[in-house]
Amino acid sequence: MKPAPIPTPPPPSTPADFTRYLIVFFATIVVILGAVWTYTAARPIAFMESGYASWAAKKAMLADCDLGQIAFFGDSRLEAGLVPAAFPIPSTNLGLAAGTAIETRVAIDRALACPTLPRQAVISLVPEHFGPLSRFYWLLSIRYGFLSAGDVLAVEQLADHLGDTDTLATATPDGLTGKPRDWLYASGFPSLSFASLIQGRVFGRTDANRARLAAVTADRGWSAYTAGEPVKAEHPDRFIVTALQNAELEAALQALKGRGVATALLIMPFAPAHQETDATLSAYRDYLSIIAQRNGATLLDPAIPIWPQPSFADGAHLNPEAAQTFTKALSACLKAGTLQPPCTPTP
Repeated sequence: MKPAPIPTPPPPSTPADFTRYLIVFFATIVVILGAVWTYTAARPIAFMESGYASWAAKKAMLADCDLGQIAFFGDSRLEAGLVPAAFPIPSTNLGLAAGTAIETRVAIDRALACPTLPRQAVISLVPEHFGPLSRFYWLLSIRYGFLSAGDVLAVEQLADHLGDTDTLATATPDGLTGKPRDWLYASGFPSLSFASLIQGRVFGRTDANRARLAAVTADRGWSAYTAGEPVKAEHPDRFIVTALQNAELEAALQALKGRGVATALLIMPFAPAHQETDATLSAYRDYLSIIAQRNGATLLDPAIPIWPQPSFADGAHLNPEAAQTFTKALSACLKAGTLQPPCTPTP
């Protein structure tokens, strides 16, 4: 009986073999990353959270120059509280969740590029949206594609020019900061949307997001806010205006003034149990009054409107019924096609 042959050992690896392995490994990583990057950039509606559709609707309305006679710009309290369908003249609600003076200025710049301008622009921002940016500037405004890479770069350059080191200093949950963070978000780096891809099952949110996009578009930008977690103000005990936020708002007001668009500032209702102190709201009101006067705008009402607690879905945003009431009350301030002071919408 012949003994079993001794297996021949494989030839030893050479540096060339290791180099080929590295090349194949990294080429595979690049191909996979490129494929995911391409998909996330091309199909955000397929996997993003439901809030994405509202941002996409506002972006499309601006691109289509679908502005109406009065265009409203601002944050989520405006988005929830102004119902264009209940307004007697054509209007659009371009309020954005966690929107600040930065997003407002960008939206107004896009509106002013349209061949037909609105008769009036109305801006509404709550006190906390004049200070350092919250994480939602990156998570929503940039990641959802409302701000382009060029917009983000312009914001950085303006902050540098002003010497403002506070507005953009907020940390995001991923631990990123500074200009590298801005570039990654502006470029749509895939890992930043990985959680959305998994939770959305890659393309599982397509139908729901399309339906929401159609609904927000049909409602001229209004989004209904229903009961949810109570909203917490970032700095309820003081009113902070950073140099960058102030410059962005003044730039928006001056651009509107330069194009002959009547401009008004609007204070949305607060709940009786609002978190902001009286001193905060007083400073906020005084700031709006000064900046309106300095830039040829009108403050519709210097009083802080306080509405009953049941009017609010979460302590901050008007519920759908109260939004209808607010819009109809605001309509009483229309004179010759624009909103005019004194204007005190009451429930």
